[in-house]
Amino acid sequence: MDAWISNVVTLVLEALVFPGFMFMMAMIIFTQWWWRKASARMAYRRGPTRTGPAGTLQPLADFLKLLAKEDITNGLMLRRLPILITSFAAGSIITVLLFTPLSPLALWSPFDIVIVLYLLLWVAVSMALYGLSAPNPYTNLGVGRYLALLTVSEPALFAAFLVPPIVAAGINPSTQYSLYWTIMNAANLWTSSAVNATVMAIAAIAGFFAMLGVMTVKPFDFPEAEGEIYWGMFTEYGGPRLALGFFVLFLEKIILPMLYVMLFLGGAAPFSFADNYVAAFIIVLMKYLAVYTLIALIDTMMPRYRPDQGIRFMIKYAITPATIALIFAVVATAI
Repeated sequence: MDAWISNVVTLVLEALVFPGFMFMMAMIIFTQWWWRKASARMAYRRGPTRTGPAGTLQPLADFLKLLAKEDITNGLMLRRLPILITSFAAGSIITVLLFTPLSPLALWSPFDIVIVLYLLLWVAVSMALYGLSAPNPYTNLGVGRYLALLTVSEPALFAAFLVPPIVAAGINPSTQYSLYWTIMNAANLWTSSAVNATVMAIAAIAGFFAMLGVMTVKPFDFPEAEGEIYWGMFTEYGGPRLALGFFVLFLEKIILPMLYVMLFLGGAAPFSFADNYVAAFIIVLMKYLAVYTLIALIDTMMPRYRPDQGIRFMIKYAITPATIALIFAVVATAI
């Protein structure tokens, strides 16, 4: 009984502190500062410089400024639902981290990858409901574009993210399609055979494109499209409600590249979380920062697709190769 209570307390602390809420807040501040700096360099600008050392606290200042503003809503807007669903989405993202080796007392079970994908799906559902809670022609059009994009990018992302657990189970059945044990064995997924390496490469490319779509990063940011539909599903929002929406989107830009790194880029290799947690954690953060920087540069240099162009791209280069990789992974495991 004492051990059970101790585990519960540990999990609560992990959810609230590390790798949960407090850690994710620190990551949002740093990654948004880094994104702005990388984008500014592409445009020969300096980026944030005034708030905090080298401007590092500018994202925090912007977030607090939004929270401090008056919470203004129109007569037709749902008042409680946006707050509830964004809180739920944030909790879902933080829960995902508890299924990874980043959590010292990680949650895991056979087929827990299904639970993780379910939690990630709720983020997209919550953001769609967030937009629909404020009726406006621009908002409705933005949500429609967002849902159209998700119908192709989410299945592609899920198919790609299912490939590593299937490959890991084929190599070592004891992984039991668990996200945690797949990450712990991520270094072997590319080196076990030529077939597995090929399947992983196809899934990695498709998963990267799908990840851009799910995060609505250029060229797939047409749900916002400031010059076309004002600000899409954020049109009616300001102050604390806008801050909560941004908070969820920023969390998603942390968790998806983090999972991508741990599944497709060898995880903590050449170190292991079991042998040297600190070194493994640093390696994962370095790989994540490299992927995140690449995404920021793509977002800065790419023009925006039209909705039909973006959906065709996703069908051709994300969902089709991801499905092929998933089928080959299942067949290779069965053989």
